[in-house]
Amino acid sequence: MDFEALKNRVTELAQGGVSKAKELMEIGKLKVNNATEADAIRKAYTEIGKLYFAQHGMDPDPAYAALCAKIVESKERIAYNDERITDIKSAANLGDADIAAMDAEIGLEDADDDLEL
Repeated sequence: MDFEALKNRVTELAQGGVSKAKELMEIGKLKVNNATEADAIRKAYTEIGKLYFAQHGMDPDPAYAALCAKIVESKERIAYNDERITDIKSAANLGDADIAAMDAEIGLEDADDDLEL
């Protein structure tokens, strides 16, 4: 293979590599876009569920009764746990700063913010 043929072959390979890199980058962007759209769908489903529960949670259609009951039961357990937290804080003379420090240490600092009860 002469020098010119070798140069042409190297150029072809380089251009093919650039083309593949561009295609891979485009695929990556599309996958990120898909993940963003899937997250938007998940959030919309969540909002639909919250809206339905707010409007019909105490008298749901039969197809939704079991799920609404689970939500009610979980809310009751959360309320009970919150009462226990208050009792324990009072008995142990713990302040909000103590609890916040513990939450931060174990990664719970934003857990309550995710719940809209």
